[in-house]
Amino acid sequence: MANPVLTGAVLIEANGAALNNAGQDEGRRAENAIVVKQIRIGRLRYPYVSGQAWRRWWREVLYADFGWTPSPLTVISKPQQAFTAGNPIHFEEDDLFGYMAARKRAKKGKKEAGESEEKAAEGGEGTFRRISPLKNSLLISVLPNVIESDFGHLSRHQQDPEKRLSEQARSQAPLLYESEHYTTCLQGVFTISLADVGRFEVGEMYDVPEDLIQQNNDLLIRDSASDRVYYLKRDERIKRVQEALQALARLRGGAHLARNLSDVVPVAVLVGFLDGGNAPFQRLFDPDENYERARLNLGRLRSVLEDYKDRLLAGEGKAIYFGYRPTVLADEEEMLAALRNESPFSECIEVVGTPQQALEKAGGRVKAVMEM
Repeated sequence: MANPVLTGAVLIEANGAALNNAGQDEGRRAENAIVVKQIRIGRLRYPYVSGQAWRRWWREVLYADFGWTPSPLTVISKPQQAFTAGNPIHFEEDDLFGYMAARKRAKKGKKEAGESEEKAAEGGEGTFRRISPLKNSLLISVLPNVIESDFGHLSRHQQDPEKRLSEQARSQAPLLYESEHYTTCLQGVFTISLADVGRFEVGEMYDVPEDLIQQNNDLLIRDSASDRVYYLKRDERIKRVQEALQALARLRGGAHLARNLSDVVPVAVLVGFLDGGNAPFQRLFDPDENYERARLNLGRLRSVLEDYKDRLLAGEGKAIYFGYRPTVLADEEEMLAALRNESPFSECIEVVGTPQQALEKAGGRVKAVMEM
């Protein structure tokens, strides 16, 4: 097995939401009109959440619920750049989410002004980059043309309730504003390269400097085939992947939640294991015939399974787990009958209940797949 990958598709139900905004739009009737991010295909507009925003939600759940320590951020004004500690041994997010840390070299052996001995020893000098083992797409609406404008105004005034409004207060115009929101289902995909979690290459333009390896030698295992490759201990690698999956089942975040509160925990999840770096579960959900609800595209899924069936990592069970929230999908009855009784679905997919149960089931298989 060359490259074991955990991959999945998620569906998120956004209700009256404005989860990711593009900023102010000039030319609207209100001067401070804020619009949501959207993709246009012809005359159709699809709202979306950026991959960066999704990753931020994911990381913040890992901080709050699983005790991950945020990797310290360094910001440099000239040239303008920012980077984390670049320490995937101590900081789980540097391991799973990657980084590029470009640190200036000290001139003539002298350190930068204000840089401590400890910091120089931990981070090293030069450029170190880690390709993220966890990759994800945008979250794009399944349904087109669902963006609505919301027009409002602020007309409250500070006043003494015992006195009549002054002439100035009566003539004061309200503050107008405009925003957008949508009700739709958003779909996206992700992959986690299991072979790369907790695996570090040593040297500039790779993951870590040599001195970081030397300082943490007791936490690492050297690859028998290469002096430049080190691994975290297997239990820690498995734990990090499992916690990332559990965090997805608790996902929360988004913009405008004070007045556009929407739950972003996935309402449908298809997650499984395969040998290869692809993310084949793309655009598995599409609109029903009335363009009112989302459904699982069984024809597309069947085609994917036919092509990938020889690369699925099933082990003793099935390689893919499906969990969903009842009443969300328009084709629920047809979908369940097909997944449970028709080939190739029934050979590859196990319907396990809720989205959280599907993610927990996949988390339980991580250890076995990483040891295959």
